[in-house]
Amino acid sequence: MGRSTIREVSDRAGVSVGTVSNVLNAPHLVADPTRARVLSAISELDYRPNRAARSLQARRTYLIGYRLPGAGKSPALDVFLHALVGAASGHGLEIALFSPRADETELDAYRRLIRGGDVDGLVLSETNYQDPRIALLTESGVPFVSFGRALDSQPFPWVDVDGAAGMRLVVDHLVAAGHPQITLAAWPEGSESGDDRVRGFGPGQDREVIRVLGGFENGRRLGHTLFDRARPPTAVAAVEDSLALGLMAAAADLGLTVGRDVAVAGFDDSVAAGLVTPGLTSVRQPMDRVARCMIDGLVSILDGGPVPHSQLLMPDLVVRESTSR
Repeated sequence: MGRSTIREVSDRAGVSVGTVSNVLNAPHLVADPTRARVLSAISELDYRPNRAARSLQARRTYLIGYRLPGAGKSPALDVFLHALVGAASGHGLEIALFSPRADETELDAYRRLIRGGDVDGLVLSETNYQDPRIALLTESGVPFVSFGRALDSQPFPWVDVDGAAGMRLVVDHLVAAGHPQITLAAWPEGSESGDDRVRGFGPGQDREVIRVLGGFENGRRLGHTLFDRARPPTAVAAVEDSLALGLMAAAADLGLTVGRDVAVAGFDDSVAAGLVTPGLTSVRQPMDRVARCMIDGLVSILDGGPVPHSQLLMPDLVVRESTSR
């Protein structure tokens, strides 16, 4: 009798292959009853992940590993994850989520997943300058594709959204609406995606960039500072919706009407952008297309085809009442 497979375990437990992988690699992500059922199936079938002999190239698991973003990350990554699951499903693949254990570093978690041999490849997000994960995966020979760029000296297949172009759409819209004084609420330097958006903001006599940590409360505090000036900006753009929503809250605190007294625009077109009053003008990233391009490229690599060319996709501006006078 041959070695039991992860697919047989999933069939015995009545769960997906991805759930079995999560029980093995990130058990805290699985509910207790489900985890117990999977562990029982593993025991009954004497399933043992092949930690050495089986290579990722020699046997397909139909699983793609993705590091679960930490709590409080951008809502855009939630949208991306849903799009990624849908794109993978179209190829008969499933997304296996994982995260570092309490005693692991970020890279340790990737090393564990690579050693386990239970994924065909990996998807990265939140890449940054000199991202150590890229070097690790490249040296390991593990197929991967990334949502986001890094340095040109680290060649790898990626798909990204042109953040600079997205911010230019915001600025052009605000200028056309007659706003002479525009401030940009940006993250601290060092974020690839954030710095890209700052580049799109561009220089100008009546433009300023203020660096601030992300999040609603940081946006609210910044708004109180900006809108209480003797000469406040007529418009504020933000590199994320959470900051922009905080700015809108600050304006309301001070008795200002967003859209009439001050314009506010965000980035990512989160669900909240369309629910608040007034609606928040924001840059929409084509997450469905991003996910499809990434999975298509990864499948090409897994099937022995050519390594896909990196792709830079254009966003759209969704104009709402927060920037209309």
